[in-house]
Amino acid sequence: MLAETQTELDRFNSGPPTDPEQWMDFLTDKITAFTQDAIKLTIGEEMMSVPHVNIFSTLRRQFNDWNMDLDKSGKTFNQGIESQVMEYEENYRGRELRGFINYKTFEMLLKDQIKQLEKPAIRRMKEISDFIRDVLIQLAESNFRDFPNLLKMTQTKIENIKQLKESEAESMLNTLNMGNRTEEEDERQSHDVARPPSNSLYNYSNTDNTLKALMHHLKSYYSIASKRLADQVPLVIKCKVLQESVAQLQREMLKLMKNYNINDLLEEDNEINIKRSNLKSRQKRLKEALVKLVLL
Repeated sequence: MLAETQTELDRFNSGPPTDPEQWMDFLTDKITAFTQDAIKLTIGEEMMSVPHVNIFSTLRRQFNDWNMDLDKSGKTFNQGIESQVMEYEENYRGRELRGFINYKTFEMLLKDQIKQLEKPAIRRMKEISDFIRDVLIQLAESNFRDFPNLLKMTQTKIENIKQLKESEAESMLNTLNMGNRTEEEDERQSHDVARPPSNSLYNYSNTDNTLKALMHHLKSYYSIASKRLADQVPLVIKCKVLQESVAQLQREMLKLMKNYNINDLLEEDNEINIKRSNLKSRQKRLKEALVKLVLL
């Protein structure tokens, strides 16, 4: 009976110290344990409060899906370019070109296709942001479940940080590229792309060779852009919605200790307090009874 009471009592933790002089140390320890778990979350280490959670398997799955988005988009682009080239070939087969082929016509197809990746990138980011928010709230509930005021304030901070970092990440994804960087910037990353003439016009007399060169150039350009997005989109997401969110949360939790009444932060859930008190009273009675039995 005594062992069962102790086991049940262990589920409710010890509660804050009775001496007010020790409250700040107790609160500091509670918040430090929470923020250390949050930091471990960002590097894949096991957390004390929720040891079964590892976010990196979910991140890998989301980023693999992002790569699949890029592959699907690449196939769509290649099919579109090949269709346009075939149309040109049909129109000009066996004849000289009418002076030039306007490269910009094809370039717009490329940039439109890359621009279409913006929405799936932002969708992935928001899904991951929601997931990170849910895990951080789970951490907070595990660490602060006995202190409703502290838990509510922490949950509010987590949600506010989520909204802020989502907005920053979305802004970065919008300007990351998604079709806005110039060819010249991308060509510095590869010597394999054959540039068109500087006036963006092909001015050759052989239609077939001209169109093949154009198609090769645009496919190469898309391949480079796709590889860059495969790296940079996950980098932005991990930086903004994971690492910077946790760093900001750590700062906000330190401010919380300075800016709020410690008595309010450590106010316990009334039901938990009553249960703990009853269990302690029962434990005391059982120990006293055991001592009496030993003395008989």
